[in-house]
Amino acid sequence: MLRLFLMLSVFGITAMLHTKASELDSLKKVLQGLPSEQKRLEFLNQAAFNLREKNPKQSLEWSLQAEQLAVHLEDSVQLVASKGNLGWVYYRLGIWDKSFKYSKDAYLIGTKIGDRKEIGMALNNLGSLYYQRRNYSEAIQKFKEALEVGYEIKDDYLIIRSMNNIALNLSKVGELDSAYWYAKQALKQNEEVGAAYFSSFTHRVIGDILLAKGELSNAINSFERALDVSTSHNLASFEASVFHRLGKAYLQFGDKAKSREYLEKGLKIASEGGFKDELLHTYQELANLYHALGNVEKAYEYHRDFIELNRIQDEANDKERIAVLQAMFEVEKSDAEINYLKMENNLKELEIQNFKRLVVIIAISVVLALFLLIRLLVLNKRLKQAHRDLERKKNVSEIQRKELEEKSMELAESNRMKNRIFSILGHDLKMPVAQLKGVLELLHNQELSKEEFEGISHILKRNVDGLFETIDNILIWSRSQMEGFRVQPSRVRMIRVVRPCLELLQYQASSKDIIVYLYVDPDVEVFADPDLLQIIVRNLISNAIKFSNKGSRIDVMTKGERDILKLIVQDFGTGMSEVKLDTILNQQVLLLESSVGTEKEKGTGLGLSLCKEFLSKMQGSLEIESKKGEGTKVTVVLPRLTNQPVLPVTAQ
Repeated sequence: MLRLFLMLSVFGITAMLHTKASELDSLKKVLQGLPSEQKRLEFLNQAAFNLREKNPKQSLEWSLQAEQLAVHLEDSVQLVASKGNLGWVYYRLGIWDKSFKYSKDAYLIGTKIGDRKEIGMALNNLGSLYYQRRNYSEAIQKFKEALEVGYEIKDDYLIIRSMNNIALNLSKVGELDSAYWYAKQALKQNEEVGAAYFSSFTHRVIGDILLAKGELSNAINSFERALDVSTSHNLASFEASVFHRLGKAYLQFGDKAKSREYLEKGLKIASEGGFKDELLHTYQELANLYHALGNVEKAYEYHRDFIELNRIQDEANDKERIAVLQAMFEVEKSDAEINYLKMENNLKELEIQNFKRLVVIIAISVVLALFLLIRLLVLNKRLKQAHRDLERKKNVSEIQRKELEEKSMELAESNRMKNRIFSILGHDLKMPVAQLKGVLELLHNQELSKEEFEGISHILKRNVDGLFETIDNILIWSRSQMEGFRVQPSRVRMIRVVRPCLELLQYQASSKDIIVYLYVDPDVEVFADPDLLQIIVRNLISNAIKFSNKGSRIDVMTKGERDILKLIVQDFGTGMSEVKLDTILNQQVLLLESSVGTEKEKGTGLGLSLCKEFLSKMQGSLEIESKKGEGTKVTVVLPRLTNQPVLPVTAQ
């Protein structure tokens, strides 16, 4: 209850601000002075909600701003509120397709995040759209669902609105007693909270019910009370809706002057406010009024406006309705001419009268023929549109099928990689851990002497280093597959990347009596991510050690060419076959099969895959030359930041 009172108080303030343009400008200044985007978003949604009956155009502008800001801030609660506002504003403006889209979005988002209030508001919007399409049974169902939500969350605003809407739709299907009961319940609830908007709505609904029952005086009194409330609170859309009802009631009551006064007021407000639905009803009642007054020309003018707007609103049976209306006036015109001729020429021969009747018959036949022709054209147009819709749906289905096939292939590849990783974790990682565990148990049981431990310690060290490298590569690869992985390139000296890698791998090289010669200019720079570049260099040097024979050598050097720098890792080990080299260079594989090193070293096959993937992210490339039994030359190509010549620096 407190929540509704607060909302209504803000509603009243906004109504006062709406009375003058300068005060509305003050509201805009308040909006500009809010300290944060979050506060601005909340203010936009609340102000748009409060203005959507009084100033739909301003409400539309702020609702669209709120929608964009909610998406930017990723605020689902405010996003569903903005979409609910847009659904109702577009309804008030008679833009049904957008009203349905935004109302449906609000319902779906509200359901997803569990916002019961917005679900109830969206159900009311959707019910109103069904009402607009004259699907009253479906509309009543939506409003009753909204009413259940209102009782569930104890929201008076939602309860009153839903009751009013149920009463309105029940009156349309002829269940007047049930409609009157719901309206009275809404009025009783409304008196407890004092919501002006709903007071006007409820009295209007009661007026509709009484008018349907033929109680014209009571209906007019209810409409007058609804008009007083809506006028005093600047509820423009409600004023328009009440004016055309009063015009209809007074016309039935026989007071045509009063009917004309109210209908002309309603026409002005509906036109200025862009209330298409109310404008449609006003046109219809004005046409009825002038027809009753005998002003055929004026009646025809408003009938024409009614049918044109109805075509835009309903998009169904538009041309045939215009044709029928034209035919009606043609017949009336012909009858009037015949009567006039009879009065002026009552002494003329019977043949002339028969001739006139024949003219009428021909005119009617022509009109009927035109009607049938227009009907055929409309049906042909709909058939073509249905064919286009079918083709479009077929294309969409084909695109969805291809996307599904692509996702299926991606899933299969992901499963293959997962199985490969599990195989590595289950076999290649288990062996060194098992060896280390066995040695530790021997040490713990004092079954291994110091000399024996020193004899196998280098093997353990090599296995542990290999295990570390394997786990590190798997972790790096896993991180690279996650969303949010970012490459951060910067100016980096190549020597500062290479030296830490050599220091880390020094023990592996020494255990195989391998000498690494370093020829890298200490001042040369490249534009790359230093962390990723270090991973690449470490993997390449580790591979060179892995496939080098005992007592061999490895050369690490740089070579500058224009705007690029080449880092070359050359070993003189086992090399690769042409088939293996082609697999690495040309085939699109994500996880290569690893080969065993010269001293049975194992790996995962992730090293080269990481090198190729990371280099592609840094605008670099990987070149490999190898010959079986002679060694391998791997070249890393990266963008260069200096044009000075590269001077070889030798280090052992």
